[in-house]
Amino acid sequence: MLKPIDDFFQKHNIKVYGHCSLSNSDKEKILLSRDIVNLLNSAIVFGIPLSGSVIMNLEDGPDLLYLHHYRQANYLLDRISFGLATIVEDCGYMAVPIPASQIVDWKNQRAYVSHKHFALLSGLGWFGRNNLIVNSVYRSRLRFATVLTSIRFETEPKILGFHCGSCRKCIEMCPAGAITETPEGFNHIACFEKIKELTRQKNISQYICGMCIKACEKWE
Repeated sequence: MLKPIDDFFQKHNIKVYGHCSLSNSDKEKILLSRDIVNLLNSAIVFGIPLSGSVIMNLEDGPDLLYLHHYRQANYLLDRISFGLATIVEDCGYMAVPIPASQIVDWKNQRAYVSHKHFALLSGLGWFGRNNLIVNSVYRSRLRFATVLTSIRFETEPKILGFHCGSCRKCIEMCPAGAITETPEGFNHIACFEKIKELTRQKNISQYICGMCIKACEKWE
């Protein structure tokens, strides 16, 4: 990583960050102008952990405390990615800060990029059964943001393989029954439908749940 970027992350107390190259397949999935995408070479990904205590306070779904905390985390991620993009551009490179949480294709439930995908490619964790990135320190509590850039980094990170072992707590706790033995078997539709139901019942104005994050926090 370039020193100005490392210094920036240290200044903002960001402990989890990395980068990865963009393959042609990755570029095809980015929902930005092709004129921009063709000039991009890498993704810089960073994460901040949600409060373990806020997560543990959840009982049977999202609550107002988690809603506020979730929104503040996204706000912080967006502020940091905005500043990071400025640093990268000051170094003479292109930089596109991607919002931490913004759906641009509701039919297919897609954002401009998948932060989780690039976090995986950046070696920040592995895909757990709960369809979230599992980090060895923060488990599934990390929220991510991405800055796409024209920088070509000299090194490539090691991609981590599945490492949940015999833990199946997220399967047991999921209110939608959406989690299976493998990450590939995760039922996105069942998850989203249950989230819509829970947020409507609890008058939570954002599609969030948090129960599989709570389960993962007990991971051993």
